[in-house]
Amino acid sequence: MTHHRQGLLAANTAAVMLALSCASKAVAAQEAQPPSGQIISVSADRIEYYSDAATIQARGDVRVALTNGAVVRGDAFSMDLALQRFVVAGHVSLQAYAGELHGAALADFLQFRRIYFVPLDPSADRWTFLNGDFAHPEKGRVMPGDAFFLPDFNAQHPYIVAKSAEIDPATYVKFAPATFVWLNGSLQTPPLPPFTYNFSPNQNFAVNSLAGASYDAPYNFAGSNHFLDAVHLRYDSQRKTYFSFEHHSVFAGGGYAVFSLNPATQRNKQWNLLAYAPTSSRSALSLQGQLFTDQPGLFAPASSNGFADLRWIRQLNHSSLILDLTQQYNDLLGGGRASPNHQFVSGLNWLGFDQPLARTGLIYRLQSGIARAHDVFGLSGSGLRDVWTHFAGASLYTPVYPAPLHSGLNAVFTAQRTWLSFPNQVDTQTIQLSDSKRFTNAFNGVLSYIVQNVNTDSVALSILTPNAAAGLSPQPWSPNGLPIIDGAATIYPHTTNHALVLTLSYAPNPNFQFTLTALRNAYQPVQQPFLAGPPKYHLIGDMRFKITKTLFLDLGRQYFFNWANQTFSPQFTFQVTPQ
Repeated sequence: MTHHRQGLLAANTAAVMLALSCASKAVAAQEAQPPSGQIISVSADRIEYYSDAATIQARGDVRVALTNGAVVRGDAFSMDLALQRFVVAGHVSLQAYAGELHGAALADFLQFRRIYFVPLDPSADRWTFLNGDFAHPEKGRVMPGDAFFLPDFNAQHPYIVAKSAEIDPATYVKFAPATFVWLNGSLQTPPLPPFTYNFSPNQNFAVNSLAGASYDAPYNFAGSNHFLDAVHLRYDSQRKTYFSFEHHSVFAGGGYAVFSLNPATQRNKQWNLLAYAPTSSRSALSLQGQLFTDQPGLFAPASSNGFADLRWIRQLNHSSLILDLTQQYNDLLGGGRASPNHQFVSGLNWLGFDQPLARTGLIYRLQSGIARAHDVFGLSGSGLRDVWTHFAGASLYTPVYPAPLHSGLNAVFTAQRTWLSFPNQVDTQTIQLSDSKRFTNAFNGVLSYIVQNVNTDSVALSILTPNAAAGLSPQPWSPNGLPIIDGAATIYPHTTNHALVLTLSYAPNPNFQFTLTALRNAYQPVQQPFLAGPPKYHLIGDMRFKITKTLFLDLGRQYFFNWANQTFSPQFTFQVTPQ
């Protein structure tokens, strides 16, 4: 009996050691790796995408083709894009280089390079394929308890329905043809051309080169793990309804290029190019180009102008340095259609990082720059071909101090002086004092008092350029290089505005937010409608709420208190934005 017990103990010990050995190998093999270069092609009678759960499901004559050449067929398919795993279940057949296998279910855990399979021929068992090796299954191994879990979405409506889907587990899914389901299934589109849903963590896919619009609905008709093409249906109060085009390319190392044509269906077109390329761990190049044309379709334009701005950015220990080169053309066609001016601006801009001011609790930031503008036709009507500018500026921030009514008080002060060799000088100062209070978790308010000053020797003797090293307000926001105050351009050499701003915000949940802003402006020397300055009194209401699984509607309206005999703004403003 003793020998028998010792034998059992030895056998059990060996089994435990073997299990631990297998477990250690399993752990080593289970280190997650992002799936790269894998494309999963799915076709079925019906493919559904549930955006809330980031899950794709398919039913009826399912066929799944993998990058390694294997083809899996079955009755049902489900893939969790967040977990990067998929399941094929029901009358499963697996065709690979090792032959054809039949079973009840197959699950591919892409990050762990493991495929779990329940074979039925020659007998029911549990097989695990490691690293795509279908010729040597690990038989009888323990599988995860949720390996073949199929979520139930019978009580939900899909966002997209299709017949085929091309899936890159880390970047995108391309549905064809794509049918969109809205308003909880009560409305759906007819089958549309292929649609690419991009969910890449690469933020450069989200770089926007289009001008603002009230409504923007992109349709991504082509894409991969390194590019994305989209047509945009857009609306704004000036152009009304139109189409635009945008292309994204992303590169290894953080580089990108974004091109757009906006609008593509009207005469006055804006061609945009944004590009960025790291040159080292502490430096990079960026390019912004804009071309404006007046042309029907893609025929010869009647007029054309534009600019290109190239920047080299270098990170220093506690600051950054920017070499900024800008070429502008008022007329690219010649022939007397427009002003022939084509100034070139080169400059160097130094930007300091936030720094503590001794032990006061205050934070300051410094910046400066120097630039030279050249135009053989003269600059700003002065007749001078070359003008130098240099500037210095500073910002000072206070921490948030406790106030008597359990609110938070803070202040910001900014000042800048720009010298131009016309000669001219531009001084700007802004003081903002704010008191904020959170009444409840959903309701908060901010009361601010803002003083803005602009002083210059001459409004006319300025330079209009996107070059930041010049120390002036960049185009296209400013029409003359001087600051914009509450939407009004500076047209007097000495301008001051005192603004009192109250903002109340109510956001009970992530799907709804209402904001009300009241402003009182005291603008000097003249505050008159259609001449100078913003409205004296201004009330702005804005409501943002979710309208579909992926879109929000933003509605806004303004009240001017009889400014220029105007009460409410002529129309509501609305904007549709992605989640």
